[in-house]
Amino acid sequence: MAQVVLLKDKEKKIKNFYPNVFKDEIKYTIGEIKNGDVVDVVREDMMFVGRGYVTEGTSAFVRVLTTIDEPIDKDFIYRKIKEAYDKRDFLKAETNCTRVFFSEADGIPGLVIDKFEKYISIQFRNSGVEVFRQTIINAIKKYMKPKGIYERSDVENRVHEGVEEKTGVIYGEIPEEIVMEDNGLKYTIDIVNGQKTGFFLDQRDSRKFIRPFLNEKTRFLDVFSSSGGFSMAALKENCQKVVAIDKEPHALELCKKNYELNGFTNSFETLEGDAFMLLKTLITRGEKYDVITLDPPSLIKKKIDIKRGRDFFYELCNSSFKLMDKGGILGVITCAYHIGLQDLLEVTRMAASNNGKMLQVIGINYQPADHPWILHIPETLYLKALWVKIV
Repeated sequence: MAQVVLLKDKEKKIKNFYPNVFKDEIKYTIGEIKNGDVVDVVREDMMFVGRGYVTEGTSAFVRVLTTIDEPIDKDFIYRKIKEAYDKRDFLKAETNCTRVFFSEADGIPGLVIDKFEKYISIQFRNSGVEVFRQTIINAIKKYMKPKGIYERSDVENRVHEGVEEKTGVIYGEIPEEIVMEDNGLKYTIDIVNGQKTGFFLDQRDSRKFIRPFLNEKTRFLDVFSSSGGFSMAALKENCQKVVAIDKEPHALELCKKNYELNGFTNSFETLEGDAFMLLKTLITRGEKYDVITLDPPSLIKKKIDIKRGRDFFYELCNSSFKLMDKGGILGVITCAYHIGLQDLLEVTRMAASNNGKMLQVIGINYQPADHPWILHIPETLYLKALWVKIV
């Protein structure tokens, strides 16, 4: 087995459960190494540190799978997938759809598996996990017994690593639509054409959080609605008026299907177009809302884009505050790892001050339990939701 020799003291973070070995932490390599190979990571004195696979197309040259001298084989992959699947079992009372494997947070960097009822949506996000493709598929069949598995490996970083993007059925069959149940609500899931792997499962706690604040007098604006996760939660609480904004026609079609699926009859409207422009249009019309959720896509991919991301959220918050009066609630949500909670707090405060509004923080929540946050791996915390009330 080839070896990657670390510079002095660079083994400490690996022993402390951080899985990425970066190129500038490597002194030299021993043996022939290519993308996807399993290698040993060792100290300068050749003492074993960990074992993982090579993803040379990224800054993380090795993704460590274990710090124990054990084989990375079928038994290892099966054990990791079974452990991850079993520890989500408690969520069955809330939903029939969960993220059953979350990359390095569950011990295999680059592997993402979502289970929608009896169907699986899977991503092999890097060249290393690609090597174990068939073993992973076999483990899913054994433990999850799906009717179908669909691949959504249409992620940009695969191309950087010299691995082509892939989508399509890889086992069984996938229906055009699947019905998801989540805390008393139903959603139409489109694994093939939906955003991410089919649905934003990671917003479960946020959707649950806002519902007690809603009633039949609430006017609710769902910005970047996707298929209407927040809109359906608002309709479930009999809100007086619910409006969903998204630029994707397919997403808004799913919003309407979800409205019908749940048998709602209260006022619901969809607006297609650029969120920034539509917010300005609503301001011009003199419209007012009691609750607004801002849940934009993760457009901030790199640390150097943080300022642009802060400006992006400031503009959204600034427009939103012009649409709300005293008592109004704003949810500011980011799924961008590089935008932190402190960034959300700062831009929200600045936008509120610009509009002469004082805010009370009524809640902060993160991604739900099936998207585990590992304290030793900062990248596993990506979703942050800030909820504020105008007082």
